[in-house]
Amino acid sequence: MTRLEELTLKLADDSLSDEKAAELVTLLAESDDARQTHFQLIHIEAGLRAIRTIPDLAPAILTQLHRDQEESIATGVMRQIRELPVSDRPPEAIPNTDPANPEPGVVPFPVAPSATRRSRRRIWLPLAACLALLIGPVVWWLAPVTGDPVLAEIQGGDLILERAGHLLRATPGMRLQSGDRLRTSDKVAAVIGFSPETTRFLVRTNTEFTLISVSGGKHYGLGAGSLEASVARQRPFHPMLFGTPQAEARVIGTKFTLMTTTTATRLEVAEGEVRLTRAGDRTHVDVPARHYAIAAAGIELCVLPRTGGILCEFWTGIPGGEIKDLLDHPDYPSRPVHRYELNNFETPVIQTNNFACRLSGHIHPPTTGDYTFWIASGGSGALWLSPDEDPSRTEVIATTRGGLPRQWDAPNRRNELMMSQSPKIPLVAGRCYFIQAVEKSATNSSHIEVAWMIPGAEREIISAEFLSPLTGKTKEKKR
Repeated sequence: MTRLEELTLKLADDSLSDEKAAELVTLLAESDDARQTHFQLIHIEAGLRAIRTIPDLAPAILTQLHRDQEESIATGVMRQIRELPVSDRPPEAIPNTDPANPEPGVVPFPVAPSATRRSRRRIWLPLAACLALLIGPVVWWLAPVTGDPVLAEIQGGDLILERAGHLLRATPGMRLQSGDRLRTSDKVAAVIGFSPETTRFLVRTNTEFTLISVSGGKHYGLGAGSLEASVARQRPFHPMLFGTPQAEARVIGTKFTLMTTTTATRLEVAEGEVRLTRAGDRTHVDVPARHYAIAAAGIELCVLPRTGGILCEFWTGIPGGEIKDLLDHPDYPSRPVHRYELNNFETPVIQTNNFACRLSGHIHPPTTGDYTFWIASGGSGALWLSPDEDPSRTEVIATTRGGLPRQWDAPNRRNELMMSQSPKIPLVAGRCYFIQAVEKSATNSSHIEVAWMIPGAEREIISAEFLSPLTGKTKEKKR
């Protein structure tokens, strides 16, 4: 689905924010093709609305569509309208022929109210049928395919399903119903499919998942644990909803991961966009691809870059063993020899000379409190941290003069301890902070590691779960 189609469907679904509306206007101004696509989609959605206003008519229309050609049906309907007696036509269809009243207009036609209603009904139903038949082929071709939930696969052992207060042994291929509840153990996971719809859920281990409703829009509950979902585009005006103790996720069509505990809900979006609404105050954010959001008490509800690693850049052939030798070089920071992503805030050991390395990105604290950081490196090392996501506001919080990997308190050449440990720094969960570590070595081995201590936990290397790589252009202040 293109961005234009996604925004148009959000407009039809009445879920378009002011920011997204401005983006849609910009896309429509780019080309005639974009405007044509937009109007075609709007017409399709309007047709679906029209058909739903006459629910008994839709099945008959689709049946008739298979029996006859669209053009012949429409022609027949219009012929029936033209053949209606004059007395059965609406009064506004009778032209003014009164010579005493030359003003254009219509002559009131004295018809009893019940007859008028019958007349309007007789003309409205053929017109509605004609509209539905004309738009039917487009709807039939482009409308989303839907399916019912089926337990497609069970991984790791037996799975128990709760249905209407009874416990059942679940089996692959079992058709799931509204009210069914799955509870996976620490060794069992399950896959739910919706054939012929391509939607699939992976219900991970130690998860409680409930099918609240599967008709008129799919509605599910995630009481604990996590699931991964790949959701095909849903019916217009019927988004898929996932409820947790802290939030609600509203899905049209996307790939995402939803995780919940007793205190927080975390949504990570891989493709498309998902709206996350906090249960307490109904505040919501639209989470785009490669981003995440957390809904919990005491945590700011905002959209953040998805975690998963940190950017590593290195330079070669730069003489000197001081940090300033790198910072003052004309190739820094825009022309590294190579850049790639690391999973953790730690590089492998490299045996080389005149080498420099920088790790940069954002950290995402899991809880609010005071954090302590450590840095270790093979040559001179320094660690910067910003009070927010802005790289231009960083300050040095720890330094080191070199040592072995993970040697957090390495002595310098004068046998004095460097400031390899930072002071306590307050961080807020639900926000991200720019962080950067630089190492410059002249000879021998080169490496760099950064650890932190989460409030109430032990010191550990900062892992990918709490990191996101730096992307795009950034503004760095003069060192």
